[in-house]
Amino acid sequence: MDDFNNLLADGETDSHYLLIQSADVYFPGPDSKVIISNEFPIGNWYPNGDKSKWIAPRTDAGKWNESGIYTYRLYFDLTGHDLNSTEIKGGWSTDNNGVDILINGQSTGFATPYEAFGAGLFPFEIKSGFQSGLNTLDFIVNNGYAPTGLRVEFAPTSKTITMK
Repeated sequence: MDDFNNLLADGETDSHYLLIQSADVYFPGPDSKVIISNEFPIGNWYPNGDKSKWIAPRTDAGKWNESGIYTYRLYFDLTGHDLNSTEIKGGWSTDNNGVDILINGQSTGFATPYEAFGAGLFPFEIKSGFQSGLNTLDFIVNNGYAPTGLRVEFAPTSKTITMK
């Protein structure tokens, strides 16, 4: 999604997700790319939706990436938010498997099964670990030598603190 909640076009850089760790020296990040929707591995993967698309280190994800860990980072600011009412709910799918989601470097324990990328989005709900100001949300993906990617849909909720 762009800053106005519109889906990004195939091949665009998703500026919200930084690829901070890549096992592939030819695609080291930090850019994460919206993959081309009408090419392999789309068809095997859970389809793109109206709220999110698959991202990967490269637009032509079917040409494979090296095996290993890929970490996608999302920054968000909770300045002025009631941290006790803040939560992030959503779903994610990965190829090959999601190892963990980290909130500010701390494990949430959410993972995805190995090679379940066609099965749908696996739910997660984060209710703690937030801090006032800048926060990070890391999606850690393990790739067996093949295409790799990440798809996330979420709807964060928070009540804004009224400053007096």
